[in-house]
Amino acid sequence: LLCSITLFALYVSTIYNKAIATSTTDIIVNSVVVLFVMELDEWIFAALEACSEKWTAHSAESDDSSSDAESRNGSSIAEMKEKIRTQQAQFESQRKEIGMLRSQQEELMLQMEEMKRQSDNSTILREAVKKLHDPQAGAAADAASEFMPQCAESESIDTSLDTDAFAEREI
Repeated sequence: LLCSITLFALYVSTIYNKAIATSTTDIIVNSVVVLFVMELDEWIFAALEACSEKWTAHSAESDDSSSDAESRNGSSIAEMKEKIRTQQAQFESQRKEIGMLRSQQEELMLQMEEMKRQSDNSTILREAVKKLHDPQAGAAADAASEFMPQCAESESIDTSLDTDAFAEREI
């Protein structure tokens, strides 16, 4: 019975709108008529519900089930909010960790640059020592040859040990 009344109201409003709605004022008037018909439908449903105990109990159960659904929704909303708070806290901690890692990375880059400068400086010093060492080795060999008799290459004296010792004293 209830379904037939609802379907009848829908049918009447559709036919009425197609027959009369030719301007915006007609559409507004049609809307008012449809609202009135829907209100009549609700009054009829309320009267039928009051007459039948079985329908009233069913209506009360549906109200209880809707309140249970609302409480479940409320608890799920609270759970979602808690998850959001947890994720925000994790996000903030990760953001701080990233900041710390970036600062550590910058420090390491500065240390690497300093080490590279020191390596370059040590390379320059090594080359300078070699340059100093080479003329001194040549001068030492010349001085040694003045005091030593000339001999064949196979019998020559190895002076590299002397120059290595001299280079170690210089460093």
